[in-house]
Amino acid sequence: MSLKNRIMLALASCVLIGGAGCTQDFDQPDFVHDEGQPWCDELEAGTGSTDCALLLGEDHLLFFEYAPAARGTRLMVNLNTLEGQEVQSFGPIIIDGAMASPALRDINADEREELFIPMMTGNVNTLYSLWQQDDEGLFHRAGEVSGFDVDGFELRGGLMITHSRGDAATAYETASRLTVDGLGTVYEMLIDYAARDCRLLDQSGLAAMQMSAAAVIAACESRDW
Repeated sequence: MSLKNRIMLALASCVLIGGAGCTQDFDQPDFVHDEGQPWCDELEAGTGSTDCALLLGEDHLLFFEYAPAARGTRLMVNLNTLEGQEVQSFGPIIIDGAMASPALRDINADEREELFIPMMTGNVNTLYSLWQQDDEGLFHRAGEVSGFDVDGFELRGGLMITHSRGDAATAYETASRLTVDGLGTVYEMLIDYAARDCRLLDQSGLAAMQMSAAAVIAACESRDW
């Protein structure tokens, strides 16, 4: 049985026995909704701006609560312990038509998961607000990244590689590096499938990574078109 299922089973057991022997504080409205909270990573694709929760590690939960706003949707995020104690609350974050759900993934190999909050979804691409944890386990905004979906982001040589669609024949490849100072662009490349050509639009971070522009382009153009 997964940890998430064990948590839900424990919650149900506590309700059945009237709370005896349970550490969860069910009087805290931030801990669970009246009818329970669905897991964000189990929602169907295209179900954006839906209240949901994510398990962070083995002892914390992230709750995402959406509400209509004058423009778009307002999101509040709460980080709680499994016992219901609030650790951090941040927002409101304005969401404008995002079709994806929040996701967790460690993208810089520091053994702490980063939080990706979908901000807006276009025809194909989704714009995410990226939040990283500090040494105390609190989240801080690190930047924005655009791509198809978080699971599809590639980790390569300490970099996060994302792809977004330009038009029917073009796509963009962006390499980013996450440090304590936030998310920084290493390069952005336009890939033209019709011309079988790769062109760097931004190479400002290549030198710091001791990477060659020529090598990056050569690797791109050696793909199986």
